[in-house]
Amino acid sequence: MSAVAMLAMASVLGVTPALAAMTAKFEPITLPDLDPAKNHIRASQMVTLCSEDGACEQVPIAYHTIARSGMGIPSMNGEGEEVYGLIRDNDGQPLFMTNDTGMPDEAMTLDVSDNPDFSSLLAVGDEYYSIVQFEWPNPGVMYLVKLSQDDKGNLSPVSSTMIDWSHQGGLWIPCAGSLSPWNTHIGGEEYEPDAKYFSEELYPTDEDVCGASYSVCLSPEGCEDEEAEGPTAWNKCKEVRSSYHFAKYLADGDQKYPANISGIADLRTILNPYDYGYVYEVAVKEGGDYNANKWYAVGRRSNELAYIMPDQKTLYASDDGTNVVFHKFVADEAGDFSSGTLYAAKLNQTTDGSKGGTFGVEWIDLGSATSEEIEKAAKTLKFHDMFEVAKPEVNFETEPYTAVCPEGFEAVNTGGTGLECLKVKEGMDTVASRLESRRYSAMKGATTELSKFEGVSFDPKRNKLYAAVSSLKNGMEDNQKGGEDDLSYDIGNGNDIKVAYNKCGCIYTMDLDESSSVTSMSPLVCGDPNGGDELNACNIDEIANPDNVAYLDGLDVLLIAEDTSKHENNVLWSYNIDEGTKDRIMMVPKGAEVTSPYLYKLGEYDYIMAVSQHPQEETTDASNSGRAGQIGYIGPLKLTST
Repeated sequence: MSAVAMLAMASVLGVTPALAAMTAKFEPITLPDLDPAKNHIRASQMVTLCSEDGACEQVPIAYHTIARSGMGIPSMNGEGEEVYGLIRDNDGQPLFMTNDTGMPDEAMTLDVSDNPDFSSLLAVGDEYYSIVQFEWPNPGVMYLVKLSQDDKGNLSPVSSTMIDWSHQGGLWIPCAGSLSPWNTHIGGEEYEPDAKYFSEELYPTDEDVCGASYSVCLSPEGCEDEEAEGPTAWNKCKEVRSSYHFAKYLADGDQKYPANISGIADLRTILNPYDYGYVYEVAVKEGGDYNANKWYAVGRRSNELAYIMPDQKTLYASDDGTNVVFHKFVADEAGDFSSGTLYAAKLNQTTDGSKGGTFGVEWIDLGSATSEEIEKAAKTLKFHDMFEVAKPEVNFETEPYTAVCPEGFEAVNTGGTGLECLKVKEGMDTVASRLESRRYSAMKGATTELSKFEGVSFDPKRNKLYAAVSSLKNGMEDNQKGGEDDLSYDIGNGNDIKVAYNKCGCIYTMDLDESSSVTSMSPLVCGDPNGGDELNACNIDEIANPDNVAYLDGLDVLLIAEDTSKHENNVLWSYNIDEGTKDRIMMVPKGAEVTSPYLYKLGEYDYIMAVSQHPQEETTDASNSGRAGQIGYIGPLKLTST
């Protein structure tokens, strides 16, 4: 076990105890008809808890806000207040909102994120803490908050500090997360920058990346619609815009703000793309000190969520995006993810795809590595140091059409980059497997056709994983895009997945063997794209674009959180696995998504965390509850421990 894991174990005096078996039935909420009510959080007010012997008890609950982005919380160092969610640079200095010229506005408005995502609760000795990561804008930030708990279990912020990531280049789009078995905060960097476009050898000029001038990549019209523009052009543009924003964190002097970054060459001198795209851990000590580190050995991808299994060696990492992969990492030693073996899933479809498909799952060994060697390589290597690149062609002579690469090259189509022909240079397999994990997985025969592969959670009662696929589209279809013929996403892939387009998404269940390895995958519940109305493109009584899932151990329900524009209001569902029924237990304001569903125990009380991210993003209604993200919980509850 790593020193960090042992430290966390020792400070916690045991991880959250298992709950006695019971079932939970939440009082469902109703959806409001009028805008004023649609612009505020509403949540279940009652839950019925039933034990195995049939005894039931009704328990009143409510949604309680712990903090809002932008609020002032006393600083842990005793010097003034922290502005919760304030974006800071690598020296800890505040950053400011920019105007149309890319410079700070005249009012010098602080840049405060309204995008809180994964928010953990941690018991550290006799102290309670929360870590909240703010997903957007770039650069990402995380805040550690010390909490107080009153005699009724209510939580309040006491003090706060920003978690410092400057030793590893800062934090890139921190998304969802989980709690390790040894009670540390596990997160991941999403939408990693594509290092191929930072290669001066492959893309020497602005025009090579943006198709025209650098400004085209930065214009609002330049890269807003992947569906309209196609994967390759949209992906190039996205990389530049994300990096442009992040440059504020790293740059000095005149280049601190994007207006003073004149082109791709400037970005290359400021930002190293291989510093980002990793799973990371934050371990909190008594008194509020912490250790924060990225796990380079686990590989690089668009991390939605990393989940560590009870064996403390097996980690599953979901990859959020277009034409993405499912990874498994097995650590050499329990509790120590600084070295181990990375695997990529090969899906074998066993049914037709009309209802989401059923798949057998094999695992392709991508080799072992250590974080030390990968972090060192990440500091110096460029994309062209690891790969030879050739121009691909398509054989239209016979169907199915196939990609054609020169001898020795492999055709891949991953991450929205489109068709590529790649060859790993001699001696570069280990570093390529970690710095370009998705592309390398494809070259070794793994399935890289998943779309919007989101949250993952473990059900110990049934020994299953649950995973959210937000929408079944693009590479998951059979040479189609949105139900229409299109080769863009399957050419160069194995076309392993052939399912019907479903814009509303599915939750998949995955069987595990005795070594905690996934062996199969099938739909548990899907959204309905055919029962919508003028305000809801997906059936209002079914799930839409599930983003994160959380199995509540001891309550035997699966929480499903939405991130969708296809329901007017996003909701949090409680899904009864045995009965196949579901209830809405929380609704967030229009424009918001639900993030961070998770069950925690602090002392005698239990909390179902749930976060409202970027509320009112799409409305200016006067009745709205404001743009600030809200971090809070449903509860408090008192659940019996075994």
